[in-house]
Amino acid sequence: MGNVLISLDEKHELMLRRLAKDHYSGKKGSLRTIIEEGIDEVARKDKRRLAVEKMLAHMRKGMSLGLGKRKAYESRDEIYD
Repeated sequence: MGNVLISLDEKHELMLRRLAKDHYSGKKGSLRTIIEEGIDEVARKDKRRLAVEKMLAHMRKGMSLGLGKRKAYESRDEIYD
C-alpha cells in the first residue's frame, strides 16, 4: 500500500474530519476510510455514467429487425388484426 499526501483547504479538511468523527467516532483510520468511501462513490458514478452513455449510443444506433428494405407492416391497422 502506497502513501499519498493530499492538501485540502480548511473547509474541506473540517468536513473530512467531521465526517470521520460522525461516521466512525474518530477512530484510528477513519480519515482513510472516509476518503476511500469517497473514491469508491466517484468510481461508481463514473461507471454508471459510462453505462448510460453506452446505452444511449446503442439506442441512437438502433437495431436491425432483419427486414432489409421491407416494411414490418403496411399500415397501423395491420397491427390490430
